[in-house]
Amino acid sequence: MSGHAETQVDILRPQDLTREDARFWSGFVASRPELSGPYFDIRYVQAMGAKVPGGAVARITQDGRVVGYFPFQIRAGALQPLGAPMTDYHGLIGEAGCPFDYMALLTATRAKRLDFQGWVGPMCGKAEALMLQRRVADTSEGFDAWYAKQDHEHHKFFKNVARCERNIAKDFGGFDFTWERVTPEILDWVIALKREQYKKTGLHDIFDCGWTRDLLDNLAAFDDETYGLRAGVFRHNGKLVAAEISLMNEDSVHLWFPAYDADYYRYTVGIVLTMAIIRELAPKGIRSFDFGTGGEDYKSPLTTFGGNCYEGNLQYTPRIASLMVDATVAMLPVRPKVEQLRLSLRRRVNVIRSTEVSFVGWGKAVYAMGQRALMRIRPAKV
Repeated sequence: MSGHAETQVDILRPQDLTREDARFWSGFVASRPELSGPYFDIRYVQAMGAKVPGGAVARITQDGRVVGYFPFQIRAGALQPLGAPMTDYHGLIGEAGCPFDYMALLTATRAKRLDFQGWVGPMCGKAEALMLQRRVADTSEGFDAWYAKQDHEHHKFFKNVARCERNIAKDFGGFDFTWERVTPEILDWVIALKREQYKKTGLHDIFDCGWTRDLLDNLAAFDDETYGLRAGVFRHNGKLVAAEISLMNEDSVHLWFPAYDADYYRYTVGIVLTMAIIRELAPKGIRSFDFGTGGEDYKSPLTTFGGNCYEGNLQYTPRIASLMVDATVAMLPVRPKVEQLRLSLRRRVNVIRSTEVSFVGWGKAVYAMGQRALMRIRPAKV
């Protein structure tokens, strides 16, 4: 936003967005291809905004004209995208090329910093930011064209997937596949497995706070045939074998929470299920399957580059909470072995800050995380 224009930032509850807001919002998204996918749809905010503690939307006007929106939450003095850490992609929903005064947003929300991971679109040059890559399975030319291209470049991977599919057919007569609405049974099953995984790996349990489960319940109950939570599911004799909870809109699917019964590990049921989802939905008009930005090895054979996004923060004025985080990170010794741990630790701190709404809960989780990190890098006793 230009320095000569009068800028106003109004703070709204998500449920107070009007039909006119929805019209502006949809127009901004339609004019910017990079804002593709279900996270940038106003229905995402409408479906779950009331379940996010401190959730709100900034409506930004310039000389009396609406030029953008930013859905957000405040945690420990930090401005975060609404629904973080669940919201994998986010950014300003506004006019393409319109310069923006980020400090005006921080001032209006009374935040001292902006934290982001998966920011799509331009970011302030003063921000400390790392570039990430979106990974997508592009099925805009159909399933067969996508499969042929990926198989040509990663033939060994797809040969192994086909072998696993044959073994499943031989040993179990195949699994029953469905693409369905997310029921409480499926949600309970997936969350239980994810929480077990968090415990084993030492990652912060994002479902311990309660509101994140409420958010998924609201998305699951959202009554719209072209938007909301869906799941690809494998069952054997009625028993759940694997499920992948996804967020979808008219032409794209974001693969969100995968889980599978460990008894079927050797059949790589997670990857076989993802293939089944793509095979089922690509002929029905889904043009993009988004795998997020993580670097998991299985993503490369299935995906191509889907655009850049950013991770980092924009600092306004330091606060005690932010200084505590920096101090925790600084406790790590400067050795080549721990450089990657620094980034990992910052990400874990952001997850804790996002989910924990009390300072006590946040502090305990950060302390436990720091202790685990120090134990990992402490030299072994001889």
